[in-house]
Amino acid sequence: MCPHPTHPGPFACSEEVRKIFVSSCEADLRAILSAWRAQNKNELLTRLHALKGALIVFGEGQAAALCERLEEDLRGHAVAACEGALRQLDRAMRRLIDSYR
Repeated sequence: MCPHPTHPGPFACSEEVRKIFVSSCEADLRAILSAWRAQNKNELLTRLHALKGALIVFGEGQAAALCERLEEDLRGHAVAACEGALRQLDRAMRRLIDSYR
């Protein structure tokens, strides 16, 4: 985990690593939103899983849990039925990304 005021933790990383994390999260979020608009469940599941992994590595358990719940919901429902959870993830990720800047 990076030494960040809102994200203190046992692992130290450079500003460069934080920038890579932010860039990666932004790219994942764009891909998730694109898959959502296309109603592409498989791509959405793939991207959510990748984002969840990055969030776990950085110790962002709450955001990772949102990804996991959304993955579970999507496995049982159509993309359109998960719109509320997708919007919640979008808001949470935007706040998280801003906190790492």
